[in-house]
This record gives sequence, C-alpha cells and structure tokens, in this order.
Amino acid sequence: MKSSVNSMLNDMTFKQFVLIVITLGVALLYSCDTTNNVEPEQGKVFFKLYGGNGSEEGRDVIELPDGGFVMVGSTTSNSNGGKDVYVVRTDNIGNLVWQSNYGGEKDDVGNSVILGSNNTLYVCGESTFTGFAIEQKRDVYVLNINIEDGTLIGTEKKYGAVFRDEFGKDIIEMENGNFFITSTMLHTDTSKYFLIETDNQLAALPNRLRYIGTEKTNNFSARSFEDQNAISNPFICFGSVLRTVNSDQSYWFRSFLYRSNSDGTITPEYYGTQNNNEICTDSYRTADGGFILSGFTDENGILNELIVKINRYQQEEWRRIYPNEFNKDIGETSIFQTNDGGYIISTTIRLDDPRKTEISLLKIDATGEEEWRKTFGSDDDDKASGVLQLEDGSYVVVGTIGFDINTESRSKMCLLKVNPNGDLVPL
Repeated sequence: MKSSVNSMLNDMTFKQFVLIVITLGVALLYSCDTTNNVEPEQGKVFFKLYGGNGSEEGRDVIELPDGGFVMVGSTTSNSNGGKDVYVVRTDNIGNLVWQSNYGGEKDDVGNSVILGSNNTLYVCGESTFTGFAIEQKRDVYVLNINIEDGTLIGTEKKYGAVFRDEFGKDIIEMENGNFFITSTMLHTDTSKYFLIETDNQLAALPNRLRYIGTEKTNNFSARSFEDQNAISNPFICFGSVLRTVNSDQSYWFRSFLYRSNSDGTITPEYYGTQNNNEICTDSYRTADGGFILSGFTDENGILNELIVKINRYQQEEWRRIYPNEFNKDIGETSIFQTNDGGYIISTTIRLDDPRKTEISLLKIDATGEEEWRKTFGSDDDDKASGVLQLEDGSYVVVGTIGFDINTESRSKMCLLKVNPNGDLVPL
C-alpha cells in the first residue's frame, strides 16, 4: 500500500505544504520540534526538508555518536556557481545544527560521508572543471570538515587527470589512519575503477593512484573495504563490469581483491546472469564477515532490485530479484544490515500515476525473503539515496523531494524516519 505525503500532512498536498513553508520563509524548513511532538507513542519518526532558494539533493547520511545526523549532497542555493557540495548537520530529531556549501564555479557534488577517528568529517564526491578542448571534466573531490561548525580543515583535495573524467564514490579510513578512495574514471567509450590511497592528511601516496579493470570495456566502482584478515591487507572492491561471454555482452556484479603494493593485477569474482544487465550500486560488510551487494537487473525488460549475498571468500551464497507491485523500473539502490540479521534497501521507483519517481523501502530477512515494501513521495520526482537503521529499530532515509516552485527551486534534500514496520508517522 503506497504511503504518501498527503496522508502524512492530514490531506494537505505536498505542494501546498511546500508553498506554505516557502511563503513563511525557508527557515521553517528547519522548524524546531520537541522530543514529545516527534516521538508519539506509536513510533519515532519525522520528515524534514533542508535547503534554500535553489535546488538541493541528498546523497548520503551517517548517524553521529550523539544521535544526530550528517547528510551530504548538492545545492544551488548561494552557490559559487552551478552546484556546490552541500553538507548538513542535525540533532537527533532533525533540527538544523549547521549547513555549509563547498565548491568552485562549476558543479561540485558530495556523494558519501564518514566520521573519522579524529572526530572530523570526510566527504567524497566530484568537482567539475574545464579540460582540454573546453570539455567539462570531473576530478575526485575530498573535503575534511570540522564537525562542530562545518568549517573546512586544510585545503580541498582533488585527484585525477586533466584529460579524464573521474568521480568519487566512497572513502574509508584504514586502521593505520590513512584513507582509501573508490572512484570511477570515464575515458572516451570505456571506463575503469580509479583507486586512490592517501596518507592521514589526504595526500596521495606515490604510485597509489591506480586505474584497475578489464581493458577496452566499462568498469564501474561501487564501494571498497579494507580486508584486515588477509595477507598484506588488500582491499576488497565491488562494482560492475561489461563482460563478454560467448560473444554476448552484459553487465555483471563484480568483486576483486586489490593489493596496492603489487603490480595492480586482480583476480575477479563475477555474480550475474549472461542475458541480463546487472549493475551493483552499493555493498555492506555483514556481521558474519561476508558482504551483501545491492543493485538492479533488467530481467524481463524491467529494472528490479537484485541482492547478492557473498561470504568472506567472495563466494555467492544466495541471490534474489524483487519485482515491485507497480511493475515499474527502479534506480540506484542502497543497503544496510538490520539488527535482526536481515536487510533494508532504499531505492527510487518509477510510477505511472503520477508519472514520477518515489522513494521505496524494501525490507528482507536474513535469507532474502521479502517482508514488506513501502513507498513515499510527493507529486513530483523524489529520490532515495541512502538508508540506515538506528538502535531503536527505526530506519532513516536521505534523499531528494521534488517540487516545482520556480525555475531555480525544484527540489530539497530530505530526511525521513519510519518505524520498524516502515510506517511514516506525521509530526
């Protein structure tokens, strides 16, 4: 049964709600709530919008030790030109603590965020520049940010070649305090994984910027992990590759071990079927030492969620495809292991009525059996980008809510919270 913002707001349409908010001032998007009015007896949930007079997008979220949240994405409000990286810190009930823009004259986007061991934030994304022949290219873009006030620590870091298009997907901090960055390089009609190892100040280590992947085809990065139990501490990397089998080409999920102090050769494992295009967009290290991979497959001409469970040796344990009741395409997925051993998957689903996209949450158990699916959205395009579970069993989703106020303001970063059954309770 599709949940809607209309029901959340006592039959007020989402556009009416947004228009009222805009009329009263953008500050009301961060209106202060008390613990009592966002924690009714039936559950602990909220729905929040963040942004200014332009358009915003939410891409990733983390929970802080104090129960608050940090979200990253992009904004055109008060930007230096085009999009800026947008970082928002809130308290545990979604009230704004601070928000900041970062970037140059062209488009800059934050795709992921982590809290470092030094209690500062690290944001990974992309920064656009003008390359050769006046082409728009991107570099991997990493920022170190003060968690207390959002100020930049040191200088922004960029990695990449001027004649290539590279964008950052994920950053991890290693046990030794250094960092490993997962990104993708696009070049002409091919692409590769772009893997970057830095010191604890984000300076790239000599000979540790590597382009890895199958030659003369497309390789797309998703996420990487430090494999602390393996010899010489390699990284296990996940993504997708366009693979040829018996003259047929299709995209497959892929994982491989990468040793940065070697010659860069890899031994990949593939997960997929020959006749379907399957793209891996996220992965998560599970409690048993293995991994869960999420993405989508084009089975029967419709894009559906594809979830693959692998063990710590990269061997497939099970795989499941999840058709939706609307029989419509889904987009990029995000996955998180839940406290009952199952998984929660956020994705974007395209509907017929209205012909827009909405936020979808899919809950599955430890063996991949579907438990429930809920959707949320406005009358315009909405997008889910990241999901996590809190200690009380509730789920938090970051994404983008669409509305068409004017040509400059068409979306806002959103943070929503649902109870363990996936029900969104109005404030």
